[in-house]
Amino acid sequence: MKQILYSLFGYRFIYLGMSTRNLGRIKIGIARNVKLRWKDIDRDMRGKQFPIFSLPCFNALWFEGHLHRVMRRYNRPVEGDGGSEFFSYTNPVSWPGWLYVFFTIILAFLVSHLLIYLALSGIWCWYTEKEFFEFQKGVILTISNWI
Repeated sequence: MKQILYSLFGYRFIYLGMSTRNLGRIKIGIARNVKLRWKDIDRDMRGKQFPIFSLPCFNALWFEGHLHRVMRRYNRPVEGDGGSEFFSYTNPVSWPGWLYVFFTIILAFLVSHLLIYLALSGIWCWYTEKEFFEFQKGVILTISNWI
């Protein structure tokens, strides 16, 4: 199932990460397994490299490219594996761009997983012959009762 998601839908993690050697920079990248990717990066670069934020989404390669284009002006490459994907955050003018990056990653996660939920619940409603909107109301009521 994972291979289908990876190949057909570009399902991967978009992550942000930092390095103790390259202060003032954040890496924007994608990976199937963030921990393994950062082990590779850490092994190839000086200092300690670590992820600070990651979320899975569909079409991650496109989103990563988009975020790189948005932050292109602040690109500050470093030596090592994945070093071309580091961007400066020390310039106050870059902060709106970083807010955009952060919220875009969250939005990509929410939209892609909402679509999964709607597709699966649509299939469930078709299979059980339930009304889709009535089913969604029941789900919302159940969740609101838990809270």
